[in-house]
Amino acid sequence: MDESQRKQIWKMRAEGLGYGLIGRATGLSRDSVKKYCKRNPALLGPGAAIKQMAKADQNDGLRCPQCYQVLKIHKTGRPKKFCSDKCRKVWWITHCDEHDKSKTAYEDLTCQQCGRSFLSYANPSRKFCSHSCYIQSRFYKGETNDKPTKNGN
Repeated sequence: MDESQRKQIWKMRAEGLGYGLIGRATGLSRDSVKKYCKRNPALLGPGAAIKQMAKADQNDGLRCPQCYQVLKIHKTGRPKKFCSDKCRKVWWITHCDEHDKSKTAYEDLTCQQCGRSFLSYANPSRKFCSHSCYIQSRFYKGETNDKPTKNGN
């Protein structure tokens, strides 16, 4: 446990958060946080009330998963998950190993015009690798644009 984790425990405990929530925020186990709090009697408090508050905050998603700061609730739009862009970026950097990269939205497809393989992001129904292949298929139907015009030589 380093000094920043200790400071974070003191701050979050002052806000009335439980051991489990603090453990997830600091990257420590619940028991480590609990033992640290027992060694510092100022951090001990009414356990039942803190557990109840933590459950309410956890279930409603009212706290930032990075810093556990209380989030502002807006009446319209999608509810926020992070208090700021900084917290969002730090959280994703520190939790990148938890992201299952095999379930990404990329699909390996084959172009109907040129036959090349290409990756399509979040659209498995794409037929062409590029706009030029689409134009060739849609308007020229496999013809080349080398025909002379009626007005020219």
